Amino acid sequence: MTDTDDYGSPMTPQTATPEVAAWENSAVFVQKMMVEGLVAGGGLDRVAAIAAEHAEGPVGIFVPRPGTEGEDGTPAERYVAELVAGGEPELPDEVHEIALIVCAGELLGAAVLLDEGCPRATDYLGAAATASLTGIAMMNARDETARTLGASFITELMTRRDARVDDVLRRAGLLGRDLTEGLSALCVDAASDRVVVGATIEAHNPHALTEKVGDHLMALVPGRRETVVELSVRLAADAVVTVSSHYDRAGDARTALEEARLLMEVGATGASAETFRLLFQVSEEQPERLRTFTAGTIGPLLRHDAEHATELEKTLRAYFDHNCNMNLTARTTFTHRHTVSNRLTRVRELTGLDPQHAEDRELLGLALKAHRVAGLRTAAAGPERRFG
Repeated sequence: MTDTDDYGSPMTPQTATPEVAAWENSAVFVQKMMVEGLVAGGGLDRVAAIAAEHAEGPVGIFVPRPGTEGEDGTPAERYVAELVAGGEPELPDEVHEIALIVCAGELLGAAVLLDEGCPRATDYLGAAATASLTGIAMMNARDETARTLGASFITELMTRRDARVDDVLRRAGLLGRDLTEGLSALCVDAASDRVVVGATIEAHNPHALTEKVGDHLMALVPGRRETVVELSVRLAADAVVTVSSHYDRAGDARTALEEARLLMEVGATGASAETFRLLFQVSEEQPERLRTFTAGTIGPLLRHDAEHATELEKTLRAYFDHNCNMNLTARTTFTHRHTVSNRLTRVRELTGLDPQHAEDRELLGLALKAHRVAGLRTAAAGPERRFG
């Protein structure tokens, strides 16, 4: 039985005959070793290591992502990236030999000798380029599996009542995403170019998950808050984007997504957005307190609307949205100015809070926001079921 190394590749016996030694140094045998290393999970790095051992010089295998120019890479990486992009770059000094990786006439990358090698280095580079096709096929299959598994990840997450931490981590792990360092969510306006936005998100954070949910593009972005803010700034040039608070627990992924979507739906910015974020945190940590606050402020108003089919809440929202302008509120609610005035009087009678008094107005505005948050969380709850 032939001994193998840690990657499953055959090891050369110490007492090999000249014929066996010649075979084990042939490009065909070396290529076989490379493929076995790939199957064992070594990746293209293992292919490069085997090629370097036999070529007697450092070898790099570069397969640039589509659309990249390799601007952050080494001269060799930039050279290969420009070749793949269709350019005619000047050969850098560090590239001594090169074997192109080509599939069906399409240039995908190259195996590169980065220093002097043995006389047969070109043969081993060719073997590495051919073996790399197997590695690329394996990566493409893995990516396709991840896309299939992740196709409904965010939708499922947003329709769960209780996303358990272990469930979310397990499902994210199957997709190659690590949520252990926390996460934030993004909601992108429906009118934005989803292709451009999706490409920007992936380029900035390849571990982000994106999915179309309803009319919006939702993204779950792992990592520190600062990295998500940087991403939102980059997206601002091409889209309207809202960003949730940062959450430390993977089980809060759904809360983050709901928060980002609500901020988009209500057009919250500045202080208003911060208020909604605070209310979301309260709804997660002390939901009963949020319900008690809402019931104690605008509860009578909500019950009156439900029992008598009135539109007091809608009118009050419009009144605040239009900076307490009676005429604009009337136009928005398709009523007369006097109707708006009468409804505001009814609000005062039911709640004991006067919408035209500064302090009462602040309390009523906060209660409306709290009711919106509580209503969204309740509506999105749905039946409890296991995730994934």
